[in-house]
Amino acid sequence: MANYYYEINKMLDKLMHKVLVYDRKGFKINGKEELSLLDIHVLRKIGQVNNKKIYELVKDLEIDRGLIASVMKKLILNGYITKEKSEEDKRVYILRLTDEGKEMCKKTLDIQKDLLNFVLSDVTLNEEKAILKFLSKINQTTLSTNQGEIYAKK
Repeated sequence: MANYYYEINKMLDKLMHKVLVYDRKGFKINGKEELSLLDIHVLRKIGQVNNKKIYELVKDLEIDRGLIASVMKKLILNGYITKEKSEEDKRVYILRLTDEGKEMCKKTLDIQKDLLNFVLSDVTLNEEKAILKFLSKINQTTLSTNQGEIYAKK
């Protein structure tokens, strides 16, 4: 383990804190309603296929159906998505982005791209590889652990 353990841990704590604060406050894009990170994530998931069934969204995001319902309600009220009954199966609801939803989805992707370009602007190829390896390992630990199992292994 390198000599930077303490600093890396401190930066991860700061990053997690900022993510939680930003998510709580919400992001105001073009003066519109504040969207949480989850709101933005749901919007993007629907935008990937633009014909997303609610049960598919719940399965993809691995989030409680009630939480998804409250996010959907907010996105519908803000005019970003529509909810319609399926023609084939009237029990199934399909979510679609409105034109405003497509525009908002594009804006959030553009903002993310700009931020990532800023972060990576003065990073070497080897540093990019190290960052990718680091993020991959973090992703592996979050996927392989289930609600604190990582701590139980000690």
